[in-house]
Amino acid sequence: MVVTVNIGSRKVQVTAQPLSHEAFAPFGSVIANPRSDVHPSAFAAHAASLPPNAFSANQGSAIQYRNVSRVRNLYSQAPSGGPGEAVFSMFVCAARELAPAPGSTEGTPEDLFSVKVLERHPFTTQTFAPVSSSAETYLVVVAPSLAPSEADKDLPVPQGADLPGRGLPDLSGLVAFVATNAQAVTYGAGTWHAPMVVLGDEGTTLDFVVSQSMSGVPVEDCQLVEFESDSGSEPQIDVRIPKGRREKL
Repeated sequence: MVVTVNIGSRKVQVTAQPLSHEAFAPFGSVIANPRSDVHPSAFAAHAASLPPNAFSANQGSAIQYRNVSRVRNLYSQAPSGGPGEAVFSMFVCAARELAPAPGSTEGTPEDLFSVKVLERHPFTTQTFAPVSSSAETYLVVVAPSLAPSEADKDLPVPQGADLPGRGLPDLSGLVAFVATNAQAVTYGAGTWHAPMVVLGDEGTTLDFVVSQSMSGVPVEDCQLVEFESDSGSEPQIDVRIPKGRREKL
């Protein structure tokens, strides 16, 4: 289901920051190797300094980090009655065209990405896991939810104290992150987010394995907000991306 939101003459602009577990925690999970400096063969020597979810595995040839992301299937609360099945997809994402950011200088060059839509999957988490390809970074754009209103009364959502709720995106809380292809992200159930935005040179791609649950009922599986302005021009919801952050960290 698509909901159109007119933001009038409002201007929203945020600067993308590097993706981290702590900063992204209100919106979901970041999955990455927490100790890339530790080889599995040296597990015993480093065990005391590793996270508590670390275990030696595969006859000592691997380190397993358990429960790195919270996966949720809430379709038992969906109008259709669920149950919602696990679905794995491959997304081959082309690098997006970016514009130079106004006021950008040679000393502090920045690019600009304009957000035109946000979407959410109210009854399921959704994990994007990069697969090595020709681009190395991607943009993650998320927003909290407003309080419920008449504008979103037809959008079904599950109930729960730890869920964002039924409301439309709260643009005052819009946040953007630059992730690397060594980081996967799990969007929490009901989290408003932009469709995948790959950063890179023209013609490059970044591939993702995407896992989520689906019932096959469109309004349960994906709810989309399209933004417009009073003037009929493109809405000004912009993310500034420092050029240095487009490189793999």
